[in-house]
Amino acid sequence: MAVVDGDGVEVGYVSGEEANTLVLGEGSGGRMRLGRRYVSGVVDRVTLRGPAAEIFAGLNVVDSDGEFVGIVRDTNEAEDVLDSFIVEDESGEMVNVLLEDVRSIDEWLELSVAGDSLYEKS
Repeated sequence: MAVVDGDGVEVGYVSGEEANTLVLGEGSGGRMRLGRRYVSGVVDRVTLRGPAAEIFAGLNVVDSDGEFVGIVRDTNEAEDVLDSFIVEDESGEMVNVLLEDVRSIDEWLELSVAGDSLYEKS
């Protein structure tokens, strides 16, 4: 089942469920956990409670070592598919975080990579 934000931008596909999260797979991001707090409804697809750029803005971002990376400021979409997050790091630099590097989104955005690797991709 597809997961889309409030504007119809695809975030991924549900491949499983856990107590408070949906496990997304098959999308551009591979496997990622998404907190149910962001879901507004389920009919023929899972719809999030608003545009991704708005509902994820302000989330703290931590890397695979649990270190603070920055704060989500915006998103990038490619052909109506969520592609990446724009994160402002502690020095005020904007870093592009690919959806494939995100492990989970709930109380914060957790990455599956070390923070240093984000600068190698920029």
